[in-house]
Amino acid sequence: MRTGEPGRGVTAVVGGGAAGIAAAKALVEAGLPVLGVERAASLGGLWRLDDDTASYEGLRLNTSKPRTEFSDFPMPAEWPDYPTRAQMLEYLRSYADRFGVGEHFRFGTTLESARRIGGRTGDGWELELTGPGGPYRETVEHLVVANGHNHEPLLPEPPYPGTFTGTASHAHDYVTPADLAGRRVLVVGTGNSAMDIAAELADHASAVLLSARRGVWVLPKRLLGRPSDQLNGALAALLPWRVRQVVSQAVLRVADRKPAGPRLPAPRRGVLQDHPTLSDSVPRLIAEGRVLARQGIARLDGSRVHFADGRVDEVDHIVWCTGYRAVTPFLDAATAPDPASMLLYRHVFPIGDDTISYVGLMQSTGSALPVVEAQGRLVAAVRAGTHRLPDPGTARRIAAAELDAARDRWGQRRPHMRIDVDQYLRVMDRELRASPSRALAGRRILVTGAAGTFGRAMSARFTALGARVVGLDIARPGDSDIPIIACDITSQESVDAAVTEAAALLGGIDLLVNNAGRGGPAPAELAPGEEVEAQLRLNLLGAWRVTATVMPHLVRTRGRVVFVASRMAVLPLPLAAAYGVSKRALAAYADALRLEVGTHVGVTTVYPSMVRSPIHDSTRQAGLSLDAVSRPEPVEGVVDAIVRAVTARRAPRDVATTVRGRVEMMVGRHAPSLADRLVRRTVAARVAAGDFANAPLAAGMVSRHRS
Repeated sequence: MRTGEPGRGVTAVVGGGAAGIAAAKALVEAGLPVLGVERAASLGGLWRLDDDTASYEGLRLNTSKPRTEFSDFPMPAEWPDYPTRAQMLEYLRSYADRFGVGEHFRFGTTLESARRIGGRTGDGWELELTGPGGPYRETVEHLVVANGHNHEPLLPEPPYPGTFTGTASHAHDYVTPADLAGRRVLVVGTGNSAMDIAAELADHASAVLLSARRGVWVLPKRLLGRPSDQLNGALAALLPWRVRQVVSQAVLRVADRKPAGPRLPAPRRGVLQDHPTLSDSVPRLIAEGRVLARQGIARLDGSRVHFADGRVDEVDHIVWCTGYRAVTPFLDAATAPDPASMLLYRHVFPIGDDTISYVGLMQSTGSALPVVEAQGRLVAAVRAGTHRLPDPGTARRIAAAELDAARDRWGQRRPHMRIDVDQYLRVMDRELRASPSRALAGRRILVTGAAGTFGRAMSARFTALGARVVGLDIARPGDSDIPIIACDITSQESVDAAVTEAAALLGGIDLLVNNAGRGGPAPAELAPGEEVEAQLRLNLLGAWRVTATVMPHLVRTRGRVVFVASRMAVLPLPLAAAYGVSKRALAAYADALRLEVGTHVGVTTVYPSMVRSPIHDSTRQAGLSLDAVSRPEPVEGVVDAIVRAVTARRAPRDVATTVRGRVEMMVGRHAPSLADRLVRRTVAARVAAGDFANAPLAAGMVSRHRS
């Protein structure tokens, strides 16, 4: 058996499904060496239609697009609310391509076993692999187990009494309803697979029976005009789960439009204490008699199935939709005796052991994709040394408390794996924000005005967070820490050449920050001169020109664009009309752009107040300083706000950089008359104090205030 040399510090990721892709992507962005292992010939996991997957032709998402997609890769707007299996496979592969994940995987390769080197925690792992060239070994420092838990079918234990002489299969083997055409089929289970399969068979089988051992919540796909999972998502930010449950069940009762007729048994537990099933068609098919609701199986008798209520039916075939057993066949029993019953810190790390992690070993109340994305980021942060796990005692107390809460809510049905997706994501977000991170690792960012005060500070922060940054500016300074391309953004020819060069240097563009700006005195009562035209050309048209030129890159990468406007865009000040007007127009341009490209590109406008920088020098020289009108704020605070905006799960629309700024924006937008009075009062006080005595451009305003 040959031995490979993957290199020191390598993290092995086992599995090429959503969990493995998310973990590998996070590790790659953190600059860490990754060895991905996938036994299939391509990425995609359970969404591949193959003999070794649980997928079937009619499979669809049971969570809606916004509640499913990765934070930095929106699903296409033209896709349905609940994408198909083929669309999900396309999405995962596009995501992997976008972030260069596939090149780190070895396909057609099976992990036969993973053993600790020397049998000790901390010494790394020896992997026995079988690839296209035969068996071989590798050694790695860390093992990420992301192999999924929908591989080994779980059949009823103990088996039902009696013997069934018909045929039987598990949902894992189901592909199309045509395979069971003309037969009397009993579908056992009430999960999403059972509902999908029963609905598909209704048009092909001679009879379809659906056996429910217990009641289950069957939710409609749309509720109050929106995908039903979005109601709970909206409430999750405000209410604890017990209160949410009361509200959700009240809404369901009000909106219940199930047709009259037979129904499945009523659930005994609350809607948030179970794993609800999503189906619009099954309740209708049961009411119409096209799917026959049955209780749990009591015993089997040849071709006859006896149910708990005494009913007996002839059945040709049974489809067991009874779930899967979580297994890690490549790990020994000492490492993972029962994967579904392990106490893990944040459902990722065994207590006191940071040499192995689990991504995707959970049952979520919502989509798995945001969860595995967060778990992958945690693994990458720990591996990169930017996040430290708590000591074993603290980690155990936290994990045990979460387990107790899960038992209280879900009972004894896999409590170790249960998570409330909204609560979990909030906890993980707080945990990762509490330590330094490379939140922008791998992002390719273009910054205009990169040689100025904001530009330098932003570029330094972006670089520290792992991004690759290229700047545009009118001149190329000799002391810049990033590549800066000389560019006059008021010239389309110059912009075309500069953007082409920047995209070549970066290999594409994921984020554009329109920061270039020009300020200066320009009273609104005077005819517009060269200064007014210069500010409009740069602040508005320059940003427009660069954005339009970069847009094909941003659409291709599902990127973002940030406009650095000004508080003066919503709270205008006198004597600086050109700047206020240009920034208000810039915000209006951002709003229009969002309506056009917002399906593919995030658009954010940031509104700083005043930062002491050379942009205000000409205003001061004209005797029109804003120092007494607008409270200065530190550059770093503005950069913090921009970083929060570009790392947010969804691109925020408008971002104020301070609490005072949020109040000013609220007043400016919702109480403009009050805002005008406040500004006039401040200006009158400054005139009375003689602040504009030596400012010729303010002479008209001063005389009117004194008359």
